[in-house]
Amino acid sequence: MLEFDKKTVDQILIKLDDRLSLFPQFGLKKQNGELQILGRGGFSTVYEMYNKERPELSFAMKVIGFRRHTVTSSDFCRTSRIQWMLEQETKYIVRILETKELYVYCDASGEVTGVKDVVKESWEEEKGIHLQLVLMEKLNGLIEKDRFGNISLIHKDLENQTEIIKFFLEIGQAVNVLHNNHCLHRDIKLENIFWDNTACVYKLGDFDIAKYTEDDNAETIVYTSGYGAPEIEKRLYHTYNATADIYSFGITIYLLLNDLKFPASDGYYPKVEVQYNPEFVFPAPRHASEKMTRIIRKMCCYDSKDRYQSMDEVLSDLIEMMDSDDVESTDELAEIATQTFCEEKCETQDNENNNTREERKREQILIERMYMLKSLGYLLVLTILTVLMLKSMHTDKALYTNRMFFVIPGMVLFEAILQSIKEFHISFGIMLLVFVGRSIYSLGITLPHIISVLCVLAGCPVLSAAGAIAMGGWMMMEFLPEVAFFNDLSRWNLGWLFMIAVFFIIFKYYKMRHVYKKQQL
Repeated sequence: MLEFDKKTVDQILIKLDDRLSLFPQFGLKKQNGELQILGRGGFSTVYEMYNKERPELSFAMKVIGFRRHTVTSSDFCRTSRIQWMLEQETKYIVRILETKELYVYCDASGEVTGVKDVVKESWEEEKGIHLQLVLMEKLNGLIEKDRFGNISLIHKDLENQTEIIKFFLEIGQAVNVLHNNHCLHRDIKLENIFWDNTACVYKLGDFDIAKYTEDDNAETIVYTSGYGAPEIEKRLYHTYNATADIYSFGITIYLLLNDLKFPASDGYYPKVEVQYNPEFVFPAPRHASEKMTRIIRKMCCYDSKDRYQSMDEVLSDLIEMMDSDDVESTDELAEIATQTFCEEKCETQDNENNNTREERKREQILIERMYMLKSLGYLLVLTILTVLMLKSMHTDKALYTNRMFFVIPGMVLFEAILQSIKEFHISFGIMLLVFVGRSIYSLGITLPHIISVLCVLAGCPVLSAAGAIAMGGWMMMEFLPEVAFFNDLSRWNLGWLFMIAVFFIIFKYYKMRHVYKKQQL
């Protein structure tokens, strides 16, 4: 079985890079023939990449799979999509450029013999190496571990309390965007937060186990010990919510203010039996003010119900603390705090707009239903009046025996259907006019012919349907038993009255249509 040591992994990745099987516009950065590793996680390794067109630009590629740990293809796409979606809303989330999944086939010596793109969830049947790749912007980590396991800050600015407040505000906004979109990060920790040296902002990354939740609750047990909330670490409840992320974020702030030492610990390792004791009270971080300590303790309460219930509440208390004399507020911090309030205000306005849109949508549905009912009413009235008008004004029985004329009502009805779906009605209408013209040439111009032409030219489904049904009904009446009332219509000369009534109803219908279209705007 092939062993995936560093040499073998580098060899495979270089071969894939040469084949342009990774990301064709980007290449792996090498130094002395070895790939440049930016970081390692529990199941992934991050390599430095460069843009082939602009080699001075560096990027990062996360590779998952060499340690035999991959998620399903759908989960991989889902978490990448979540991160991409959220990064559009805030500048404090790591930006993803592209993702890819591959099956890589190797021989016993590690030589690549074949590569196949993953297009469906079938890797259980494949014997190749299933790799999941994420190309993203290159950022700097905040901490590093030496060969003895000692942790230290790389980004030395975080030794300053004012910088920690900036960190708190920026990552707090990222977490807030997450929660407002019904997502849980579930792995907030120092290793998953980065510094963007170009934009000079902190960014939240590594959404590998992030989860979208329709009801803001999750069940799957995933966490990093020490950062995980008690309800997850000790399986207190069947579900957990955004307060679990708030707990993890509180621990992150605690570590920055406590020389990277967990509560009741003397290093970067948790004392689980102490930290997750219901009676344990977090000691004040060594470099935290009294108000900051209160905020952290509330974020990290043992019972989730006692914590802040949203990041809005956390950020509000943090900004209130900044307004006091405890923190020296710089112009930059004041700008970030103002931005936070503006984003919250915009979010409130968006919620109000959403409510308004929902109300508008319901109103629109109601208007459309009323319009449909009224249109059906006009259709019925126009059909009856047109039948009466034809019965009163047309007594030529030659039409009833002409096969060509019998087709016209059906064609007009089909034209009405095409007008309603707005497909091919112009082409069919021209063909119908030609057919009516031939009928007029054979039989002479009659009132039904005029109605057929007007139905096509009006281009209105209701009028066309009324004309077609009326002509069909009028023709069918000639094969029914005689009714004295209908026979008397022509003798009483009421056809003109019915014609006036038809034009009046058409006028009313167009007026109703105009009002409806105005309400749609």
